[in-house]
Amino acid sequence: MSLRQRQPRGRRSAAALLVAVAVATFVAPAGIAAPSMPPPAQAAGAAVAGAVLQDPWPGASGPAPAQGPVAEPRVLARAAVLADESTGQVLFERAARQPRAMASTTKVMTALLALERLDPRRVVVIGAGPPRVGEESLRLRRGERLTVRQLLLGLLVKSANDAGVALAEAVDGSEAAFVRRMNRRAAELRLAATHYVTPYGLDRPGHQTSARDLARLWETAMRRSDFRALVATRDARLPGGPLRLRRFANTNQLLGAYRWTVGGKTGYTNLAGRCLVASASRGGRRLVAVALGSPDAFADVRALFHYGFSRFVRVRLAAEGQAVSLGPARPAALRVEADVDAMVRLDQLGGVSLAATAAGGATGGATSAWFVAGRRRLVPVRLGRLPAAGPAPTSTLAAPPSSAGPPGATAPASGAEGAGSGGGPLGATLVAGAAVRPWPVPPGARAPAIDAFLRREPP
Repeated sequence: MSLRQRQPRGRRSAAALLVAVAVATFVAPAGIAAPSMPPPAQAAGAAVAGAVLQDPWPGASGPAPAQGPVAEPRVLARAAVLADESTGQVLFERAARQPRAMASTTKVMTALLALERLDPRRVVVIGAGPPRVGEESLRLRRGERLTVRQLLLGLLVKSANDAGVALAEAVDGSEAAFVRRMNRRAAELRLAATHYVTPYGLDRPGHQTSARDLARLWETAMRRSDFRALVATRDARLPGGPLRLRRFANTNQLLGAYRWTVGGKTGYTNLAGRCLVASASRGGRRLVAVALGSPDAFADVRALFHYGFSRFVRVRLAAEGQAVSLGPARPAALRVEADVDAMVRLDQLGGVSLAATAAGGATGGATSAWFVAGRRRLVPVRLGRLPAAGPAPTSTLAAPPSSAGPPGATAPASGAEGAGSGGGPLGATLVAGAAVRPWPVPPGARAPAIDAFLRREPP
């Protein structure tokens, strides 16, 4: 059954505008020169709450721009996830790995397999199976002829169950054989909490997924331009017989109510509640959001998108070659193997630190290392052994040389002078447990793969 629910168009609040100004003041998105920052409030090398700070560029120092507490989005769904599509970084989650009924979001897998296996121009002759399916349908008639693309429009725009059966039979000859294919594909994608019983999603025992699995499946499907075009379609018309057309609008009301929506798939059953998976693109950033078991999935996903777009900024936390010490009194024996960027919530910009565990003693390699903020892991850090001639440990940040650029200059690229030599803030030694000062991301920097499970490469 489809999910149709009208949402009021919200107004941007004064608070949101203030946050937008704060973001612009602090950092520009990758590919845009970083704007200037207010003058530093304290001398270089000063500590905040006893923590060592890395400064945003040569000549600037002090704590990160002050931000009031950021409230988490008001989401009523029993399970939800919000992730940055370019990196896979999870920005919000609730019971994201818990198996739940998925309703018509099932049709994302049905459509993906149909697109992978069938020519969209192929004509499908409707058999006896599709007309027997209940709930939302195109009212297909046995012997009727429609193209694969027309059936896909019925499947993803109207959320028609009979279109799902027609496509299943076109791919594998029977619904049962197609469902087996669905489960094999789920295993290939490592959707551990997902199991299919039907190609359309009505409540059946064992028919389930998780918010995280659904986001992963959605990102896989959205890599295809033909799938993206289908889920972005607002309304469609299909032949329905002599002198008759089937006209229907997309069940995803966000396409008209939230201007940055790229596409989505809805679902509703009594067991699943209201479900929605959707993508949005704004200001050069793309997000994916999932809400399962919600009383109002449109409101939940819209709140998640607002939270992700307005409350986070992408920053650089470490540079390639930067030395790392596993404690304030320990020598720097490790180095950062690649530049490290992450999305950081505005109120946590001054509270990012490196968490690392070591193997093999004080100078051994790190078994794992992450930047963390607010007790949440942000991004993993690849560490290697520091050459014997590496820098001495640093517990405070010395004033930069006089040749350093003025506040507001863009951060140097990896390997640039001062980026890894100790002459600039990003060259100073990272100390595990100490606060790290974020830098603006250099223009043109490539988005990192933080969580490959949820990441979608740019189309």
